[in-house]
Amino acid sequence: MGPLTASLLTLLHKVTGSALVIFGLVLFPLPIPVGLIMIALGLLLLAPYFKPVQNVVRKLRCRFTSVDSSLRKIKRRCPPVIRSAIEKTAP
Repeated sequence: MGPLTASLLTLLHKVTGSALVIFGLVLFPLPIPVGLIMIALGLLLLAPYFKPVQNVVRKLRCRFTSVDSSLRKIKRRCPPVIRSAIEKTAP
């Protein structure tokens, strides 16, 4: 993968992650937890690129051990960017 492709992929991850977090916050009050899922996916997309996001995800994983164990279970089946975020935010 060339440097231009890598930078475009990074930009795509940042834009997609930000959009997921924003739309997740908008949908969060709904009774169906779609907003929460969107926020979680958005944070995992942003975590490899932003240290503050890594800290937030790490704190959430420490506080909610069931989330941490679920992420550890699915790590090997995730795309590389999500796998990287799971590894970087391990408590």
